[in-house]
Amino acid sequence: MIAADNTDRLCHRCRRNSRTELYGPPEVPADFWDHEVMVAAFTDRDMGAVLAAYRRHPHHVSRVTQDRMASWLGISQAQLSRYETGDNPIDRIEKLRQFARALRIPGDRLWFDRVGVPSQAGPADHGAPPDVLAAAWDASSIARSVEETARSDLAISRRAALTGAAAVAMGPALVEPLQRWLHPLQPLSRWSSSAAISEEELYALQHVADGLRGWGGRGGYGLARKAVLGQLEELAERLSRAPAGPTTERAFFIGAELSKVAASMSWDAGMHDAAQRYYVLGIRMAKAGRNDPFAALCLAAMARQMFDLGRPEDGLELVQLGQYGTRRSATPTLEALLRTREAWAYAQMGQVREFHRAVGQAQDSFAQRRPGAEPWWLDSFDEAELEGVIGARMRDLAGHDPRQAPQAEQHIRRALSLRDPSRVRNRAFDVIGLARTRMVADEPEEACALINEVLPTAAGLASGRVVRKLHDFAKEAERHRDLPAVRETRDAIRGVRTA
Repeated sequence: MIAADNTDRLCHRCRRNSRTELYGPPEVPADFWDHEVMVAAFTDRDMGAVLAAYRRHPHHVSRVTQDRMASWLGISQAQLSRYETGDNPIDRIEKLRQFARALRIPGDRLWFDRVGVPSQAGPADHGAPPDVLAAAWDASSIARSVEETARSDLAISRRAALTGAAAVAMGPALVEPLQRWLHPLQPLSRWSSSAAISEEELYALQHVADGLRGWGGRGGYGLARKAVLGQLEELAERLSRAPAGPTTERAFFIGAELSKVAASMSWDAGMHDAAQRYYVLGIRMAKAGRNDPFAALCLAAMARQMFDLGRPEDGLELVQLGQYGTRRSATPTLEALLRTREAWAYAQMGQVREFHRAVGQAQDSFAQRRPGAEPWWLDSFDEAELEGVIGARMRDLAGHDPRQAPQAEQHIRRALSLRDPSRVRNRAFDVIGLARTRMVADEPEEACALINEVLPTAAGLASGRVVRKLHDFAKEAERHRDLPAVRETRDAIRGVRTA
C-alpha cells in the first residue's frame, strides 16, 4: 500500500530495495547457495559458471541481466559473457576474490582459498589428483606421488583442468608441509631388489628430457605438456621399482627437471593448481636425487607463482626456505637468483629499503660467479635476466614510490640490449615491463607504442603469462582511456586475449 502523500509508484521499502539491487546484489537467504544450480557450479570450481548460476537462480523475483551483474562486479557486459561461456577462464586469485566479495559468497564455498577450507568437490571427486603436500618424503612415496599425479592429469580434460586451476594451497597449508624438505631423506637401501637403472637407460632418459625441456619456455597447453606428463609417468613407474644407487638418484633428478617443465607449462596455461603440484613434486624428486640446489630453484619458481597470485608473504617464506636449505651449497648464481626473488616480495609489499638491500646482495653474489663452476640449469639466469628481473621489480616498487621508475627503465633497457634474440618470450616480458614503466612515468602514448610493437610477437607466442601481463598493462592504462592511442591499444590487447 502506497501512502497518500507518496507521489512515487513504489513504497519507501520497495524503493530502498530496488536501489540496493541496482548498485549491488540483494541479500539472499542461507539456502540460496545450496540450490542445485549453485552446487553444480561450485563442484566444477568454475567462477564463470557460478556467475551464470547466480543470475539464473530461481530465488530472484526479477531477472538478473548480464548488464546488471556486470555493474555489480565492475566489469563490462561483454567480459561477463566471456566469463560465463568459458571463453575467458577466471584464473587470477585477486579476480576470484573480487567477484566472491561482490556477491557475498560464503567463505566455505570458496574452493580457491584452501587454508582451512575443504574442497567443494566432495568425496565423489574420484578424478582429483593426490595431495602431494601431505605425502611422505621417502623415495618410494615420491615416485608413487609422481606416477599417480601425472596419470590423473593426463586423464582430465582441458576444460576440467582450467576450471580447477585456481585451487592452490596458501599460507601455512603450503609453507609448513614444505619445511620437511630441510630434513634428511629416508634411506633407499631396502627399497627394491629389482634391476638397477643402467647407464644406457639413464642416457636415453636424459636425451628425452633434454628434448622436452625446450618446450618449457614456449607456453601453452596441448600436446607438448601431455608429452612431458607421459614421460614423467613412465619415469616414475620405473623409479618405483628401482633400488638405491647413483643411477637411481640421477634418474630422480631427471624427473625433477621434467616436473619443473610441467609446472611451467601448467602455470603458463593458467592452471595454477597443477603448476603448484608439479613444483612440489620437483622439490621432492630433487631431494631424492640429492640435489638440494635444484630443489631451491623449484622453491624460487613457486615463490614467483605466489607473487603472480598476489601472495608476497607466502612467496617470501618459500624463498627463505630455499635460502636456508642451501646456505652451505648454493653457488653465487643461485644465491643471486634467490635474492632477486626476495626483492620481488619486498617490491610487492612496498618495502623500499629491504628491496634495495636484497638487490645489492643479488648483484654482489652475481659478480662472484666463476666460468664453468655453475650448473647448466642456471644458464638462463644470465646478466640479461638479472637486469630484467631487477628492472621489472623496480617498476612494481614504483607503484608505491614513483621515484623508482627512472631506475627501473634503465635496468629494463639494459636487459633488452643484453637479451639473446632467441629468448623471444623474455624479450616480450621486457618490452611489456618497459611500457608499464612509461605508464608509471605518465607517458601513455609512448607506453602504447611499445605495446603495439610487441603485440604481433605476443599473439604468435600463445603464452598465457604474456597475455596476462598485457592485460595488466590494459588495466593500468584505463585512467588514460580518453586518449585515442590508449583506446586503440586496449582494444588490440583485448583481441589478443580473446584469441
